[in-house]
Amino acid sequence: MMTDEDILKKLEDSTKNATRHQLETLQSILERQSGVRYLQPYLSGCCAPIDAATYKRTVPLSCYDDYADHINQLAGGDHGQNDQPLLAVDPLVCFFYSSGTSSMKPKLIPYFDSALSKAASQIAIQGSVAILRRLFPPKHDVNKILFFIYSDNKTTTKAGFKVMAASAFPLQGLIGAFSFFESKWEQLCDDLENGYPCLDITEVAMRDSVIEVLGGPQPDLSKRIRSICGESNWSGIFSKLWPNVRYIKCVTTGSMSQYCSKIKYYAGEVPVLGGDYFASECYVGINLDIAQPPQTTRFVMLPTAAYFEFLPFDMEKNEAVGEETVDFSGVEIGKMYEVVVTTYRGFYRYRLGDIVKVVDFYNSSPQVEFVMRAPKSSFEIISERDLMSAMESFQMMLRNVMAVEIVEFAGYTNLESSPKKLMIFVEIREGCTKLRDSVAILRRCCSSLEDAFGSIYKAQRDRGEISPLSVSIVKPGTFDRLLQVAIEKGAPASQYKPPKIVRNREIVEFMEGCSLVTVRLDSLDG
Repeated sequence: MMTDEDILKKLEDSTKNATRHQLETLQSILERQSGVRYLQPYLSGCCAPIDAATYKRTVPLSCYDDYADHINQLAGGDHGQNDQPLLAVDPLVCFFYSSGTSSMKPKLIPYFDSALSKAASQIAIQGSVAILRRLFPPKHDVNKILFFIYSDNKTTTKAGFKVMAASAFPLQGLIGAFSFFESKWEQLCDDLENGYPCLDITEVAMRDSVIEVLGGPQPDLSKRIRSICGESNWSGIFSKLWPNVRYIKCVTTGSMSQYCSKIKYYAGEVPVLGGDYFASECYVGINLDIAQPPQTTRFVMLPTAAYFEFLPFDMEKNEAVGEETVDFSGVEIGKMYEVVVTTYRGFYRYRLGDIVKVVDFYNSSPQVEFVMRAPKSSFEIISERDLMSAMESFQMMLRNVMAVEIVEFAGYTNLESSPKKLMIFVEIREGCTKLRDSVAILRRCCSSLEDAFGSIYKAQRDRGEISPLSVSIVKPGTFDRLLQVAIEKGAPASQYKPPKIVRNREIVEFMEGCSLVTVRLDSLDG
């Protein structure tokens, strides 16, 4: 069994000759998978071994739709005919669901039992743990607390915690849990004191499980939580509830960055650490410097996790530049790229949909920052990054002039209207203000919001190709209800992230039905 030092040395060595490890990784994948049905039309005339140049010349860039038929066949039990596997030669174990965030249609991601992939992932996972242990040596004097979270559908989740650390992916799940706890802590204390959940919890199996775990009334625990939460000061609540908690580790980049200030509020003096870069398709990068501010997390690309290519991306035009990719040795510091992966588990030159910025090299492996999700088409007039930046300024303005806190937001571009129309949906914390009495102020804030959008939006707006901005304030709990709808359609709760750029008309209609006040810069409604 390898020690932490052995694991970290192996990671270090892999980054010292990253290009060689990348070529070996590609070779390992192709030696095993080149005969699968997906690759055969492209590689059937190629002589083994297939080098990287030949591979990139003959196999086109791909997206999920290119695999959909094969994946649906696999899901239906057809693993290939005439002993020719569809996507990978390894046994199919199960499927993962992607988040389905913007479309509410989660993708099925096949999981094949690949020994090579497991070995590469294991090193990354063990390396991440080793880094944590080096910064936070293990202790044994931990606290135990029983914690319940009640949800809108009147069910409850339960867990007994021996808490030294808190970890969440994505971050908004942890934020949502504590925001909900803020509104339900009194009920929790009553239930602990009684030794059973309130009658609102109707699911028999859940009630029985909670009663079994409680083992009778817990008046001391109830009193302790009541004394902490009754202070009405949730700053630093983590360490108040769990004095031995040492850190909180979570993904804080991209669309998760909007939650950083809130988690730091709950964390108080407890350090918040940035997580690693993990996609449904493969491991991508590791955060070797967990002491850096979480919102500026940098990831070292893992040369043995997959074969990586980088498609140059133009932030001004909000689109990829052609289809010519570069490898580890071809990326430039300061440039933006869309990540392209060839994995051990059935994806070949697959556009991951993530835009990263190369900020440095760690030895010879690129060090990147996650920037945003890639746009689905060149017709989109605002990027996820533009929206996040504009909404950050909008939040500050609302907080200053109206004492309003934004809980969540999303944007949608109606490309079918003429001219095109950008709609922003905003949920604010319940009880912040009576918005119907503040429409004039809100309208001025919305005007400033429009000024903060990116260059593509501004240019088209000046040419009259985009109609005036529309901002709708939706009912409290709207985005939580959207989560429930997504889960009902198959999206995994653990993967779900609130959409920032919405591309599904069904979501838009749902949001419009939840609107309390809509402000249009050319008129007023509500």
